[in-house]
Amino acid sequence: MMKDFFRNMYQKPHIVRRFVLCFISVCMMGFGVYWLDRLAWGTDPCTVTNLALASKFGLSLGNMQAIVNTLMFIIVFWRDKKQIGFGTVLNMFLVGYSYNFMGFLMDKLGVDYHFPTVTFGDSFVFSDFMLNLGACVGILIFFVFFVSIYMSVDLGTAPYDALSKIIADSQKKFSFRIVRIFWDLSFTAIGYMLGGTIGVVTVIMAFSIGPVVAWMGKKIQRIIN
Repeated sequence: MMKDFFRNMYQKPHIVRRFVLCFISVCMMGFGVYWLDRLAWGTDPCTVTNLALASKFGLSLGNMQAIVNTLMFIIVFWRDKKQIGFGTVLNMFLVGYSYNFMGFLMDKLGVDYHFPTVTFGDSFVFSDFMLNLGACVGILIFFVFFVSIYMSVDLGTAPYDALSKIIADSQKKFSFRIVRIFWDLSFTAIGYMLGGTIGVVTVIMAFSIGPVVAWMGKKIQRIIN
């Protein structure tokens, strides 16, 4: 059984192309998360919780995410090995450490850019709002594009995503979409209680990133195959 498991990890068409695209996509996802965090309009629900935990324990996001993902991975390995692949491992570690690397690179370059803080009321500055809105849209498109590539190469599912599917498959009452929304909202609530930053990006990702990634992934799949 274990022999079949490891064989299935690499016996896919165009495996080298898939692996390279997977590696690039998870690194770009980490860069996207870094800039979403700098924007301070929230990140994806999983990262909200991991950033809050990292702050509580005094760890980098890369180290915190590696710990959390490893714990999730153990459950996925126990319940549904079919969802594990090279992409699972790359996602577990490279997203968080790519975030760290982008911060390291900005420090070395002497760049300490902060997006303007937008407040509503008498101190509202329309140009600052439009700058942040444009940045938000651009970073989200960038992030979703590379998430779609990661999903399309079909080299395994991230532990966070795999667990929501395991939960959905273990019962018949709720569809996967409902389970996934509840899963994301649960992590959003946990992150908030831990002091994480919740914003419009978090809400958008909790409710819509799945369908958008699925739609974009179908188009990317044609190129990969």
